[in-house]
Amino acid sequence: MPQQYAAYHSPPNQYRHRLHPGQKLICPGGLLHVNTMKKFCALIVFCLASFSVMAADEILIGQTADFSSMAGPQMKEFNAGALTYINKVNGAGGVKGRQIKLISLDDGYAADKAAQNAKELIQNKRVSALFGIRGTDPTEAVMKVAEAAGVPVIAPVTGADSVRKSPVTFPVRASYRSEIEAMLRHIAFMPTKIALLVQNDKFGLPLATFIEERVAKEYRSITIVRKVTFDRKATDLKPQVATILNDSPSAVIALCNPTSCEAFSREVLGQARQSQRPRPTIYQTSISDIYAQFKKLGPEVVQGNPYSQILPDPHRTLSPLTKEYLAAMSKANLPVTYRNFEGYVSAKVLVAALSRSPSNSPKGLLDTLEGMGSYDLGGLTVRYSSDDHQGSKYVDLVTLDGHGRLVH
Repeated sequence: MPQQYAAYHSPPNQYRHRLHPGQKLICPGGLLHVNTMKKFCALIVFCLASFSVMAADEILIGQTADFSSMAGPQMKEFNAGALTYINKVNGAGGVKGRQIKLISLDDGYAADKAAQNAKELIQNKRVSALFGIRGTDPTEAVMKVAEAAGVPVIAPVTGADSVRKSPVTFPVRASYRSEIEAMLRHIAFMPTKIALLVQNDKFGLPLATFIEERVAKEYRSITIVRKVTFDRKATDLKPQVATILNDSPSAVIALCNPTSCEAFSREVLGQARQSQRPRPTIYQTSISDIYAQFKKLGPEVVQGNPYSQILPDPHRTLSPLTKEYLAAMSKANLPVTYRNFEGYVSAKVLVAALSRSPSNSPKGLLDTLEGMGSYDLGGLTVRYSSDDHQGSKYVDLVTLDGHGRLVH
């Protein structure tokens, strides 16, 4: 190749030393003057730098959750609500001009996988916070990783006591103990015999102990006649149902995951009919999906059974928060459910922290959240301080009528 020419793909430092002003370069479509080529290369460098700045300017939020196991459908609903709010914020310019990006990984409800995902998100993705972890065991595993790295965990989908004791974790939903307290107050209006169905894990066992303690201390009108346990993955609960019905309780507090609660509720109705015994009222926590159970089991099983909820009725425009949520769901063409309402509200808390943080670094977010105090979301209040990571205390008890309409 003659010295006055260079290949089009040669790096700038090559042709800069081999060409002089006035010489030409070969390129597709003809010849370029060297000065033109310098401007062209400068434009490329500028564009690449701009893209790099844009990528670096995103606020990265990490998530590990169960998207493929028993809680998969619920987490997809939660994320639909969360992303609806995040997309709304991004569409309005983001947070201080920066777009929020949620990086979600599937852990299949396995604690070890959740911890592995958390390390990947913190060490390799360099996320500012972790968000929307599902379940007590996975959340506790993630918290250990997050505490070691000093990264905040925002809005875990669990009401376990442990999340309120972690220095880096900021729950949004009310605790399971708050849900249980609402059930006990409702039951205690008259002398009542109850039974406990207890999932044999970190979710069920501590709550059963809490119920026993509260009944002994505060709710003397309640008598616990039976406590039966089951494995978390069990779907055949015939023995547990038979044992409970033999003691003829008026109510059962079912401390179970959604799948097991469905199986239990179906079996209670079947055995009660067969034995001609009265069917006890079944109380379930917010981790059960009242609408999914109604769809799968029908009104005979669900109607009249109370379910605790940790948010106001999402269908009723009684507050600025629900009005805003309903408008957003309508615009996104998504169904209105408690689950995606929780995702929407959780993302709203996340964005509030990001908006107030001076740096959006993990340390900046931790300091911001601990200094947030009481924050009104528009009819729902969360509270955080250096010694109180309570979040919300809101609990409601609802059921469905025979037509699937919500009843308080």
